[in-house]
Amino acid sequence: MSFAVSEALGDDRTFTDTVRDSLKDEGKLQESIALYEQSIAQNPNSPSAYHNLGKALQQNGQIAEAVACHQKAILLQPNFTAAYFPLLYAPLPKDSPLIDSLVALYREVIEILPNFPLAYINLAVALSKQGKIQESIGLFQTAVRLQTVASRPQLSQVEWNWASSRSADFIIIGSPRCGTTSLYKYITSHPQILPAANKEICFFSEHFNKGIAWYRSHFPPSIDAHHFLTGEATPTYLTHPLAAERLHGCLPKVKLIVILRNPVDRAFSHYQMLVRRGTEGRSFEKAIGSELQLLDGATETSLEDRNHWKDCHYIYKSLYACSLKQWMRIFPREQFLILQSEEFYANPAATLKQVFEFLDLPDFQLGNYQKYNGGDYQPADDVVSQRLREYFQPHDRKLDEYLNSVGAGFTHHTWL
Repeated sequence: MSFAVSEALGDDRTFTDTVRDSLKDEGKLQESIALYEQSIAQNPNSPSAYHNLGKALQQNGQIAEAVACHQKAILLQPNFTAAYFPLLYAPLPKDSPLIDSLVALYREVIEILPNFPLAYINLAVALSKQGKIQESIGLFQTAVRLQTVASRPQLSQVEWNWASSRSADFIIIGSPRCGTTSLYKYITSHPQILPAANKEICFFSEHFNKGIAWYRSHFPPSIDAHHFLTGEATPTYLTHPLAAERLHGCLPKVKLIVILRNPVDRAFSHYQMLVRRGTEGRSFEKAIGSELQLLDGATETSLEDRNHWKDCHYIYKSLYACSLKQWMRIFPREQFLILQSEEFYANPAATLKQVFEFLDLPDFQLGNYQKYNGGDYQPADDVVSQRLREYFQPHDRKLDEYLNSVGAGFTHHTWL
């Protein structure tokens, strides 16, 4: 064992994702797990040690063991926020007995920390999976109020009338792995925008059967004498086969924000995210090869059948023109703002200025533009990347042609 790794075992706060990722890249995920287990043996009361082991186990597909580690981290430190997010997105079926244990855990945390919003959000999500919609609605409302008052203390003194519930004024509809988390964080820092209970609600895709009252419970209600906007960011809406029609039926005037990234980079980043979540065990080459085989011979007409391509995570979600055409048949052009990830990362202040103009708000700039929900990994294999570039080139041209035809003001000369 190297000196750096052995030193890290003595201090779990320095033994972080960097070590795990380097081991993973060498095909040594099992060794990484063993090292985290050693870290726990030396630091049995360390929440971060359990949390790090949980992330490694999840990446290895050991979901139940990963959930147990994150639960242990929370039991050791109930306000350890990092452990709540893997549990929020853990791929657990609605009848999993693990959900019962999570419900019990979150209720226990709420008893200890009654003003901790994440516990309410995670409990609401868990109960929603169990079909307990009315209880989850009340929990989302509590979470929204707690986190809003924490960032805007002046609103603690005003009446919150949940009978005046509201929905999103704007939605970031896509695309995944294009910077939506950072963009949403920056947007909701504006003094006239209040965030939803959680960024990614997935109502118009996965949870439409839960009802509009469940959706509205994620947002702050209208507050007397205050003018605030609110919104969410569910990047999978863009390619979901039913999201556009459902959204138009409920919110025909909503403003829609789309952010697009070099399709090769987006596909690889999406792959890496699913690897980290433990739901993708193939190599990138095999995953891409399988999707290219599925897409072989696809026509422009067949690509519009989004139901058919719902399991084509990496390539289809980068075929932006196909999805945008369908959305723009339903919503008028003026309700869209289309952004480019590369420009956003290079100059976030300029992108935010565009967003706030689109939302009819005064400009507001942050002191620091921290990146959120990123990932550190080695670049994709050159051969696979070249194969993708060749596949995407004609689709990239179609995107340019289409967006120019509708006057979207979007150019990306640096992509392919």
